[in-house]
Amino acid sequence: MREIEVKARVDNFEPIIKKLESLGCSLSQPIIQDDQVFLQAGIGFGDLTAGINVLRIRRQEQKNIFTLKIRGTRELDSVERETEISDPDKLEEILKYLGYREVMRLRKSRRKCQHGELEICLDEVEGLGKFIEAEKMVEDGDGGEIQNELFNFLVTLGAEKDSRVSSGYDILMYKKNEN
Repeated sequence: MREIEVKARVDNFEPIIKKLESLGCSLSQPIIQDDQVFLQAGIGFGDLTAGINVLRIRRQEQKNIFTLKIRGTRELDSVERETEISDPDKLEEILKYLGYREVMRLRKSRRKCQHGELEICLDEVEGLGKFIEAEKMVEDGDGGEIQNELFNFLVTLGAEKDSRVSSGYDILMYKKNEN
């Protein structure tokens, strides 16, 4: 399975929330997510190409989640596997022994809901702003075509056509910090 996603910057969540509610969607309460992103030694954000592993430890409320993302041929199109872990500090130590290093720390508040086979997220990322995101799990298919379909759906929710973001939050933060 691949996770295909698309996101857009937004100024105000309220009109989007109203539109989601009119579609029968019920948003979760805000979830605070604190993410540590890891790359192998010698690999930087500029080196992220197809097949590169990105690892993440996410601390959220009472859960800790480890994620492996294997980047596909385009950003926001990747093989993703997740599992709950009991000791994130011990896993961080293991990752360092395996040659990975923490390259980014992100913190966000997320509200999410389901709409059919889509997961919709409203994210407020510290240092980056507000975003709406749509994710879809697929076996196969043209990632670009699926991303366009997802973005067109976001536009129906109120995202502006020129607000599309084609990078993950880690890359956006990296680019912001580089400038």
